[in-house]
Amino acid sequence: MSGLGLLGTMEMARNAMQTARQGAEIAGHNLANASNPIYARQRVKISAAVAIPTDKGPQGSGSEVARLEQIRDYAIDKALVSEKSVTAYLEAKQRQLRRAETALGQTIDRQNIDAGESYSQYGVAEGLTGLFNSFQALSANPTSTAERQTALFNAQKLSDKFNALDRRLTDLRKSVNEEVSDEITNINVKLEEVAYLAASIGNTELVEGAANEVRDAMQHSLEELSQYVNISTSTNGDGKLSVFVDGVEMVTANAMTNSVQLATDANGMHSLAEANGDPIELKSGSLKGLIDVRDNSITDLQDRLNTLATSLIGQVNSLHQTGYDLTGTNDNTRVFFTGTNASDISVNSDLIDDPRKLQAASTAEVGDNGVIRSIAALGNTVVTGLGSMTFSEHYGNTISRFGQDMALTDTQLKDQHAVQTMLEKQRDSVQGVSIDEEVANLVIYQRAFQASARLITTMDKLMGDVINMQR
Repeated sequence: MSGLGLLGTMEMARNAMQTARQGAEIAGHNLANASNPIYARQRVKISAAVAIPTDKGPQGSGSEVARLEQIRDYAIDKALVSEKSVTAYLEAKQRQLRRAETALGQTIDRQNIDAGESYSQYGVAEGLTGLFNSFQALSANPTSTAERQTALFNAQKLSDKFNALDRRLTDLRKSVNEEVSDEITNINVKLEEVAYLAASIGNTELVEGAANEVRDAMQHSLEELSQYVNISTSTNGDGKLSVFVDGVEMVTANAMTNSVQLATDANGMHSLAEANGDPIELKSGSLKGLIDVRDNSITDLQDRLNTLATSLIGQVNSLHQTGYDLTGTNDNTRVFFTGTNASDISVNSDLIDDPRKLQAASTAEVGDNGVIRSIAALGNTVVTGLGSMTFSEHYGNTISRFGQDMALTDTQLKDQHAVQTMLEKQRDSVQGVSIDEEVANLVIYQRAFQASARLITTMDKLMGDVINMQR
């Protein structure tokens, strides 16, 4: 058999022009998406066309586009899905801790988080100092109505601080709980989106070839889903996708076969569960960050504030009930504080209406200050129920513990951002679009197109010469 011949060579040149045109189109497509953060660059995979057998051996017949490739490192993609979930967990935790800091009504210095006097000028600590100072002043002049009014005023002022702080923390817990509910709804939406995209990829590639843009969208959706919860993925032999949420399979072979639902406990607090009601143990993601702050950080603050308020109520009342008022009367049922914890602590309204009823004396003798002196001494007394700390030390320790939690979260998030940034740079170096490289490819494909066109022109001229020779 002879070689390609003039017509065969022209066909080879035509195919080469098509190959160059497709290469130029892909380079232009890459350039158009250079600033698209979810886009993975593409390239044409060019292979030699089928050789033609001749009497002198196989002869090449040019080139053709074998397939359209997407440049993507799936190992880096999986690593980013995992790390973004951890980042989202820490970001959610940091955001809610800062809201709790606002609820406390003071800025916490993460660099100086020792317990004790550093917090004595703020909030509850300031109220405790003012209260015990006014008790001390009253012990020096126990019959003074003005000093009694001052002590009662400072006691109510401290009570109001406890009440407001507990209310703000309770409101914050409710707000975080609503966010938990919203995120669980969003998780199902994202799972449906991932399943739809996975099915679209399978259908498109079965009929039309590569579905690269849909793969970009699916990777982006997986990364968005991972910001809510920890996810993992796998593919079967047919390339169909399965997605697991914290170890529980939700998408099987490109179809959503399970879902998450809202579980609510007796206190109205929401959590994540499977469709059958089984709880899902969270490992990372913003949902875990919300729940951790709601159930640990905020709850710990409220519990410790309640312990402080309850102890203050009990210690002051037990002494006050043994005392005598300005009329020389002892009423062992008359308390100084009403309420049981930070949410409802208040000063006995009978005392506010008539400060003479404040039982400051240890005897009926006028001018006695035994009880109020003992109450004033509570400010420097170690209380067993407070972990062998004074009232002020216990509050300082509470803020210190909270500050340590904030400082640790800030540090962890800083380190996590560094890890995620490194992975994003690695991925960008693999799949990101280099404008210089794509422009160079355009020039290469342009030259290849021009050369192929010139070959057709040359073959056409030769064919004309052959035809003219036969006339």
